[in-house]
Amino acid sequence: MKIIKRFFGKKEELPQQVSLEFSELPGWIENESDQMFTELRSHIQRMYGEIRDALEDLDNSKVQLVNAEFGETIYKKLAKAGASNRDNLVKNLNVIKERTVVPDDIDPARAFEFYTDTRALLNTSLENAIRSQQYVKALFPEAYRDILANLKRFEGLLEELVSPINEERDKLEAYDRLHALIRQIQDTNSGIKVKKAHISDLESRCVSLKRDREAAALTFKEMEESDESAHANELEARVYALKRQILAVDSQLSDLFAPLSKALSRMEKQDESGRHTLSSDSRKVLKLLKNEPAQSLNEDINPFLAELRVMIVDGSLGLKQQNINKTLDQIDRLTGPDLLGSVKEQRVSYSSELDALSAELEGLEVYRKKNHIEKLVCDTQGMIDSTRQELETERRELVRLNNDIEMLKVHLNSDLNIVFSQDVEVTYQVE
Repeated sequence: MKIIKRFFGKKEELPQQVSLEFSELPGWIENESDQMFTELRSHIQRMYGEIRDALEDLDNSKVQLVNAEFGETIYKKLAKAGASNRDNLVKNLNVIKERTVVPDDIDPARAFEFYTDTRALLNTSLENAIRSQQYVKALFPEAYRDILANLKRFEGLLEELVSPINEERDKLEAYDRLHALIRQIQDTNSGIKVKKAHISDLESRCVSLKRDREAAALTFKEMEESDESAHANELEARVYALKRQILAVDSQLSDLFAPLSKALSRMEKQDESGRHTLSSDSRKVLKLLKNEPAQSLNEDINPFLAELRVMIVDGSLGLKQQNINKTLDQIDRLTGPDLLGSVKEQRVSYSSELDALSAELEGLEVYRKKNHIEKLVCDTQGMIDSTRQELETERRELVRLNNDIEMLKVHLNSDLNIVFSQDVEVTYQVE
């Protein structure tokens, strides 16, 4: 313990209090640590010198072992085994010499790392040569004694190097964390500044977008109260009603062709398989009846229905009798003189009126402006919603960063007290 007191000094019974600005902390730590660790760094520097000397001595004893000669009375077989084991021990001693790189840096943390690596290297190398040491000890006793003495000295110097470092391991580990904690606090504080600026921008954007939406909504309301808008609204209502009527006609058409669906599907499959090949006109009508019955009103479908009737009657489509009767009855209805013609006439009438009213509506300036403003209000509301979501995300992230920085400050204060045995009060600039 005497060496520890010499390195770190006697601790005071009551910790001193030190108040520092965060910006002053790195310089203060550097200055205080230089004073605190001066003796320890001197110890490390001195031990490094002795370790280098010990490595040289170990290398010299290895050379003596290489040059050592067998006794005159030794058996040839034993000499061969001895030479082989001597070579193995020499190889492992070379590994120790080559891989032991004494640092130039006398930082305590680096010294501890050097000790750990070198201790592991020494153990591994000696374990690899355990059996060989027994041969060398028996055949070259004098050379082996020198090697053993230098190895023990080398091990002893490593332990002497690390002893005061181990005694203050907690303090040294805390010291190593200080600069990283300071950097983390600086980085987190920078992140907080960026988040606050971004949140401010998003809040301003929300306010601006709300003003734009309200202004557009007011303009829309004023336009709604005009006579031109009332006329446009009437036209829109009529256009909407006509579209509903056309949809009703299309639905009626779908219902009219629904009883043919099974026959049409069988006919399509046979055409695709090549069993019954349709003409291009028949194939076109088939597609329309299956997918767009309303468009079939523009085609002459009677030849196709006649072809379908033939395939049903001759059994080509493989329909059951009940389905045959139902399908043929519906074909008769569809090819009658009035049904499809009246439906087509009604749809054409609705479509013509719709085209005329739509053209008149599109020609109204108030209608075009209202549509533009409605789209503007909708788009603006969408931007407001997305901005609010982003704002909430950024606010949550800001809360997380503030929690992180408070925790980092706690860790920093704790490590400062551990390292310097003082109550170090750090103040942070509020921004």
